[in-house]
Amino acid sequence: MRDGERFARLVDAQAEDIRERLDTYAALLRGAAGLYAASREVSRAEFAAYVARLRLGELYPGIRGLGFAQRFAPGEREALRRLGAEGAPEPWPETGAPDPTAIVALEPADRRNAAAMGFDMSSEPTRREAMARARDGAEVALSGKVELVQEIDRDRQPGFLLYLPVYAGEAIPEAVADRRGALRGFVYAPFRAGDFFPQVVTRRTAGGARELAYAVHDGAVPDASEPMPERLLYASAPGAGRPEAGLTARRALTLAGRTWTLSAAATPAFAHDPAGALAPTIGGLGLVLTLLLAGGALAQVRVSRRSEEARLALQEETARLERLNRAGASLAAEHDLGRLVQSIIDNATALTGAAYGAFFERVPAGREGDPEEAWRLFSLTGAPREAFTRFGLPRATALFAPTFRADGVVRSDDVAADARYGSHGGMPEGHLPVRSYLAVPVVSGSGETLGALLFGHPEPGRFGTREERLILGFAGQAGIALDNARLLISVRHEQDRFRAAVRAVRGVLWTNDAAGRMTGEQPGWAAITGQTRAEYEGYGWARAVHPDDAQPSIDAWNAAVAARRTFVFEHRVRSRDGTWRPYAIRAVPILEPDGRIREWVGVHTDITAQREAEAELRESNEEIQRYAYIVSHDLRAPLVNVMGFTSELEALQEEIRGALEGHPQAAQIDGDMSEALGFIRAAITKMEGLIAAILKLSREGRRNFRPEPLDMTAVIQGLADAQRHQADAVGARVSVAPGLPPITADRLAIEQIFSNLIDNALKYLSPERPGRIAVAAEAAPGDRVRFAVSDNGRGIAPQDHARVFELFRRAGAQDRPGEGIGLAHVKALVRSLGGRIEVASRLGEGTTFTVTLPRRPVASAPGPDRAGFEGTPEAAPGGAPGMAAE
Repeated sequence: MRDGERFARLVDAQAEDIRERLDTYAALLRGAAGLYAASREVSRAEFAAYVARLRLGELYPGIRGLGFAQRFAPGEREALRRLGAEGAPEPWPETGAPDPTAIVALEPADRRNAAAMGFDMSSEPTRREAMARARDGAEVALSGKVELVQEIDRDRQPGFLLYLPVYAGEAIPEAVADRRGALRGFVYAPFRAGDFFPQVVTRRTAGGARELAYAVHDGAVPDASEPMPERLLYASAPGAGRPEAGLTARRALTLAGRTWTLSAAATPAFAHDPAGALAPTIGGLGLVLTLLLAGGALAQVRVSRRSEEARLALQEETARLERLNRAGASLAAEHDLGRLVQSIIDNATALTGAAYGAFFERVPAGREGDPEEAWRLFSLTGAPREAFTRFGLPRATALFAPTFRADGVVRSDDVAADARYGSHGGMPEGHLPVRSYLAVPVVSGSGETLGALLFGHPEPGRFGTREERLILGFAGQAGIALDNARLLISVRHEQDRFRAAVRAVRGVLWTNDAAGRMTGEQPGWAAITGQTRAEYEGYGWARAVHPDDAQPSIDAWNAAVAARRTFVFEHRVRSRDGTWRPYAIRAVPILEPDGRIREWVGVHTDITAQREAEAELRESNEEIQRYAYIVSHDLRAPLVNVMGFTSELEALQEEIRGALEGHPQAAQIDGDMSEALGFIRAAITKMEGLIAAILKLSREGRRNFRPEPLDMTAVIQGLADAQRHQADAVGARVSVAPGLPPITADRLAIEQIFSNLIDNALKYLSPERPGRIAVAAEAAPGDRVRFAVSDNGRGIAPQDHARVFELFRRAGAQDRPGEGIGLAHVKALVRSLGGRIEVASRLGEGTTFTVTLPRRPVASAPGPDRAGFEGTPEAAPGGAPGMAAE
């Protein structure tokens, strides 16, 4: 009976070992899933670095690798092949399944795993069933018995796989239908049964012989039937687990949604209870019954003690593994940095059996103004915070330095007697009573040291090689979890900053896929239009655009997508309340490192207020122009009368002289009268010039520009030639740089602008040197041209730089004719052409007027014709496919 009970415990322990080993590997999948969930894209190089940090071969024997299978739509097969998965072959085989996948990452990248790259695991029924179970249940799923595609040699073994789904977004969808729609792919682990099961603990005698022979079959096998050979996964020895003789047992193991059958039998090395062999002797030797019973009782006590010790050890080991599995899952799921670090230190302290545990954060030199690297207590457990902080920050002593340098694990059975600590003369007063010491660095996947885990216990010798190996593997998972948390925090900060920027410009954000189709949740678009996801997806958004603007919008968008350029457009959109409001649109392509378009990001900005203001401004300008015309006309009428009466006075001046002949003040009166008439005539001339200027500005404001292609070298050289006589008269030379960039603009406006600038330069030359006037040009950002008209004349005082563009304002000595309207007129023309004018000048050195104009006319009227494409992204040759309108 005791043999049977011990045998049953051995079988249960073997079953539990198999279950715990698979749970450990399931925790690995959760960590990898966390990596993909925290990042929109994970490159093969990043995934390889992640797996390398896990040290699979050393810490997780029996696993064939860790990989990611990406889900793709059937029509995206060619795009996935072009993606190349950074070296993966084209997805295979092609079955026409509705939800194909392709292995795009599998580490370690050895010869066997290379044979699996690109394989569509959903093409095989057994794998497909497990993947569907994982997808719908959002949990780890175990496949049935398969032959791995890695079996490329003669030594072929049965295999099985573990799958864990990865969904788009931060949270796991609640409904099964939503999980199917949000699925990105699977992290998975392939196993060769002949490599996996020998790594699972098998109980041995003191001499090293196995006490159990066992076999594992895929599926549930009733006790009364013989397991079918085609379902055999593994047998520790030929015929292992058959019930021909001796002690045998079977256990049904439910693992990740699948059942395995464990069949076990005692081997000849199984140690039978010696008391059973003594039973006949006891019956024949009643004389020594009491002594034998006493010996048996003592043996029973020893066996019971050993059994209890083994049971407690098994319970402790089981608890540790369960905690390790839970810890791995919690680290992968937690992205709040504070809670994550506390979870790390709590779980690590429990796993090592430490009394105290602390996580010290590394603060790199210069991050917080400190020129040197520092180590700061982030979180702890088992003691009050003051127990650490009262002694200041740890320094790079002989005990701490290896951890700070990330050299590996530091372990001391009695730190008080350790030579690395002896120079301190023991623990300082008030320090925690630490004898056993264990420390391990926490390093990110990129090799950056993030911090250190430090553990202590008041008793010596509490940490061994087992705790050392355990905490080393856990620290690797912690480093990856911290990397993911920091990455997610960074991404969230960038998202918050971007959303705030969009709100600041009163815009509505939306995204489209690489081909330019609206997909997924678009809360901004739904908020302004009231459309549901089913209504706006694809080209459904166009149904919320004004009928007159919808097709032009689609055509312009298709052209932008095909050209891979920034999209600029305007159209009217129906709001939730049924009103039509004008919106300005700007969308840019987001590129992958290799130049492919990942997606489009756009913003709709409500410009209703802007359009209303523009309409009011146009109406106001028209009123001002009409008023200026009326005023100038009304002013001219009395001026004509003044001019007429002045002429009459001039005609009567001779008669007045005759009448005053002989008057003692006749000469003075005649002189005063001539002077007064001269002043009146000058004022009339001045007034007439001002009225003419007002009428000219009024007419220019109403003139419609007629853009045409202009050879700017020929245009400006023609203006210079027309003013050559004036230049020769003052000894000046006007030079025009060859090859000025051509533009498309109104010829008359351009000629007036540059004619005025050249005329001003000739008018205000310095008498101290020969006049030199130069016209040059260069390309400017935003598809513009910057023209410069420079001279070496008098120059303009700094306080007059802005005044020279004001109407009727002039700067410097007023020794040249003019009304002060030339530069005001130039500025108005430049602004009407969509450009700007600036002046740079120093007194006595010269002046440069810079005129920046668009190469092509800038549309100013609202409506869907205001479309354009800006910039050219750095991209690989070729464009994204155009979109067909629905």
